[in-house]
Amino acid sequence: MEPENEGHEAPIAVASFGTRGEAEVAEAKLRAYGIEASFDDDIEGGAIPVEGESAVSVLVRPGDAADAQRILSSDDEQPSD
Repeated sequence: MEPENEGHEAPIAVASFGTRGEAEVAEAKLRAYGIEASFDDDIEGGAIPVEGESAVSVLVRPGDAADAQRILSSDDEQPSD
């Protein structure tokens, strides 16, 4: 008998940002490279994050984590054709 969650690993955080806007840009960049991404907004009730603390995490599948980190650390705006 196979576990119900097999093949559905929990997403992991590959980057954290101070604002939702920054996380949305990172999410869009990953999607442009074909990596499914989402973000987790840890800001409770619309509170303003404390300066220097990351409040929004970008999440990807565990198998995409290394590529996602490489992509987000590069200066490339779009994938090359």
